[in-house]
Amino acid sequence: MREVELVLKMRTLADALAAMREWLDHNDCVPLDFDIERRGRALVVRITFKENHLAEAFERDFKRAR
Repeated sequence: MREVELVLKMRTLADALAAMREWLDHNDCVPLDFDIERRGRALVVRITFKENHLAEAFERDFKRAR
C-alpha cells in the first residue's frame, strides 16, 4: 500500500478530476483513499493505492503532465 501526493498548479478541479478518473479507469484501478484539497491556486491530491506499481505509474504519469 502506498500513498501518492501531488500538487497540481494552475488547473481547475474539474480538469484534474477528469484526468485522474480517466487514468484510473484506463488502468482498472480503484484507489483505497482519494482526497483533494485546494490550497490557493493549487490542488493537493492524496491517493492511496493498494498496489505499489499502480502508485508509481500514477505518480510518474501525473508528474510528467504538470
